[in-house]
Amino acid sequence: MRVRPSSAFTLVELLVVIAIIGVLVALLLPAVQAARDAARRTQSQNNLRQLGLAVQKSHDVHNVTPPMFGSFPASSEGGTAATVFYHLLPFLEQTSLHDLGPDAARSHALTVLRAPSDFSHPAEGVYTLTEMVPLWADPENTTWGLSSYSANWQFFGDDGASFAQIGDGLSHTIMFNEKFAISSRPEGNPSHGANLWGYGVFPPERPWDYSQDLPTDSLYIAPFWARSGFVNRSGPVPTAWTGEEPWNCRCMLKPEFGIAPTEAHPLKSQSFSSSVIYMSMADGSVRSATEGVSDPAWSAGETPDNGELLRPDE
Repeated sequence: MRVRPSSAFTLVELLVVIAIIGVLVALLLPAVQAARDAARRTQSQNNLRQLGLAVQKSHDVHNVTPPMFGSFPASSEGGTAATVFYHLLPFLEQTSLHDLGPDAARSHALTVLRAPSDFSHPAEGVYTLTEMVPLWADPENTTWGLSSYSANWQFFGDDGASFAQIGDGLSHTIMFNEKFAISSRPEGNPSHGANLWGYGVFPPERPWDYSQDLPTDSLYIAPFWARSGFVNRSGPVPTAWTGEEPWNCRCMLKPEFGIAPTEAHPLKSQSFSSSVIYMSMADGSVRSATEGVSDPAWSAGETPDNGELLRPDE
């Protein structure tokens, strides 16, 4: 009788196959992770591009951009006071949400305002706010939508921006950039904050030469605005870093790179990777700055008409 040879694996052969599979997995994992990271970065750039195009469209209609907070356009009688993000909703194909009004709309999470690499951004996309609540907001509704992007206060300001007045050039001026949706730090004031796209109040009366600081309990300086480039420091605003009194306001210094959300300054910008941050420029383009960006270069990108020759992406 002929005995057929066994087709089963021996133990040694099985171990060899397992070892080969392990090596292949080890080789492929970095490539898979790199592909995922690249996809996340691409999505964030696309979100910023959509925001930039929305600003371009709004400016085409009104010859001015929305303000950080206020009516839009500012000259409209009885206009609705709201944030720049709210006023951009119709230009982001979110007209139905815009029609709800600022108080109802602000509780919604927006896909365009979530960066996949922003791990501070919870899956539900909202934040519970029980402090420093604006008077116009229903105190019974503590839910606010989050944003992985901040609007540059130096650009939008309290009245909106006219492209014709951007003396430094549209391609040199930041409109939006990446920033943790939720941030906190062990020490310092403010100790925590959140990028709430619907949060804002009218500016208080104060000298525009910044000869007076605002009180720390003012909602205008609260760490819950989806805002960067904000200044609350006494003394004149210098026109350039090359002067005798360089601008050292912390919130206008360069972004934080490679930092955890629990170690982040609530008023500063942050990158979602260890080496690059993305920003939407006033000409509608999306550019990046690396961890080597200097404080003067970043400040030059935030200020729209100070005549600096530096750019944050150079």
